Amino acid sequence: MVPVRLAARLPPPVARDWSLVLTAVGIAHQREPAPEGEELWVDAGDQARAAAEIGRYLRENHERPAAPVHFPRYGHAAWGIAAYVAVLVSVTGAALYRLFDRNWVNRGVLEVSLLREAEWWRAVTALTLHADLGHLLANLAFGILFAYPASQFVGVGVAWLAIVLGAAAANVVDMALHPPEHSILGASTAVFTALGLASAFTWRRRATGSLTWMQRLAPLVAGVALLAFTGTGGERTDVLAHLLGFVAGVGIGSLLARARLPPPGSTAPQWIAGGLALSILAIAWATALLLG
Repeated sequence: MVPVRLAARLPPPVARDWSLVLTAVGIAHQREPAPEGEELWVDAGDQARAAAEIGRYLRENHERPAAPVHFPRYGHAAWGIAAYVAVLVSVTGAALYRLFDRNWVNRGVLEVSLLREAEWWRAVTALTLHADLGHLLANLAFGILFAYPASQFVGVGVAWLAIVLGAAAANVVDMALHPPEHSILGASTAVFTALGLASAFTWRRRATGSLTWMQRLAPLVAGVALLAFTGTGGERTDVLAHLLGFVAGVGIGSLLARARLPPPGSTAPQWIAGGLALSILAIAWATALLLG
C-alpha cells in the first residue's frame, strides 16, 4: 500500500490525540516530525476511513462556545418603585389618621382566626400595613432593592402582579401553618417574593447557557444568602412568612423564565398587569373598610 499524508502542521498534542483515535479504531499510521509541527501518514486505502474517524472525533469533542444568556431589560422599573412607595406611605398615613373614621389596622391585619372566617382580603391588605416607622422604612428599602431588578427582568407590570399574588398566597399558607392567635402585617412577604422572583429568573435563564452547575445556581444561592441575612432577624419577625414568600417568588420566577413574555417594547401588557395589581389592592382595601 502507498502511504499518504493525512494531516500536516499539527501541534504535538493534537497529533497525539489523533494518533490515539486511529489506534483505537485499528488504523495503521505513522507520526512524523515536521518543521512546523507533526504529520500523520496512513495507507492510501485507509485514508477515507481515517479522515471520517478524525471528523467524528472532532464533532463529538468540539467545545461549543458558551451560548449568550439573554436577559431582557424592561424599562419603567422606577414607575413600579414609585407606586410601591406611594401605596405603603398612603396606607400608613390613612391608618395613622384613621381615614374615613376607620381603624385600618384592625380591618386589614391578617389573623388566622379571621382568615378562617373567609375574610380573604386580609392576605392582601396586611401587605401594606406596618407596625412602626422602622418597619416601614426597612420594607421600603429592601422592596426597592429586590423589586427593581425583578421589574427589569419581566417588566414592571408583570413583576408587581406576580409579587402581589405570590405574597398573598404565601400569607395564606403561613396562616394555615400557625395557631389561631397568630397575626401578621407588613410588606416583608412581598419583599422576599420579589427576591425569589429575581433570583429564580436569573438562575433559570443562566441554565440555558453552557455553564457549570455551580455557575447556574449562583443567583439562587445568592438569593438564599440574602434571605438568611435579611429575613431572619428581629423578635417579631415571621421567618416562615419570609421563607414562603421567597419560595413563591422562586416558583413564579422559574415559570416566567420559560414563559413567552411580551417584548420590552410592548407596554400595553405591562399596563394591564400593573393595573390588575393595583386593582387587587384597591378591591381588598375597599372590602376591608366596608365589611371588616
